Amino acid sequence: MENQPKILVAIPYHEKKSYCLPELMKAVDNLTYKNKEVVLRFDPSEYGSQDAVKKQREFFRDLAISKEFDYLYFLGADTIPPADVLEKMLKTTEANNIKIVGGVYWGRHNAQNGSPEGAVAWINELSQEDQKRVFSTENTLVKVDGMGMDCVLIHREVLEKISWLDWFQNDDDYPFYDKAKELGYDIYIDTGIQCKHYFDSNGYAYKAKVVA
Repeated sequence: MENQPKILVAIPYHEKKSYCLPELMKAVDNLTYKNKEVVLRFDPSEYGSQDAVKKQREFFRDLAISKEFDYLYFLGADTIPPADVLEKMLKTTEANNIKIVGGVYWGRHNAQNGSPEGAVAWINELSQEDQKRVFSTENTLVKVDGMGMDCVLIHREVLEKISWLDWFQNDDDYPFYDKAKELGYDIYIDTGIQCKHYFDSNGYAYKAKVVA
């Protein structure tokens, strides 16, 4: 364990996600990587209120830096990764000198209206259909323009250069990845990491190639 990077597993939590808390806790218990600390932080503020999202991210960023973690891994409260997600991500980062890598999780922005499913990530030059095909092809390393924050590993070097309080808008993902690219960091998704993603308490759940 001494030579293993130290990882902070950060889970921003709000009571609106309580329906999937048992599955989340089971997933956390199943994580096989040893040199980690898991912190679930409850946010009592109104979900999505001004700056609430950024302040959650910034809390974990500060904790990772002050406690000298090598990596920060954000895990969504409604996202269930593979048990060996951290080992897979570290192998990818170390083999390819990557500082930001994510896994695939699927969802709909408006399931009630029948919007098509897709990975919560984006490659600007590809159509939605082409992106779906790319993210469904497992065990490939895909360069992306950004992704959601529910399954992403970020190296300490990046955290030291980017604060979530650097921009005006309350978004946590688009501005972060735009800033990372501006600083010269490439962003990747390992499609071998396919997560389960809960949509809401009605039971919408998504995996690659499977839509409930």
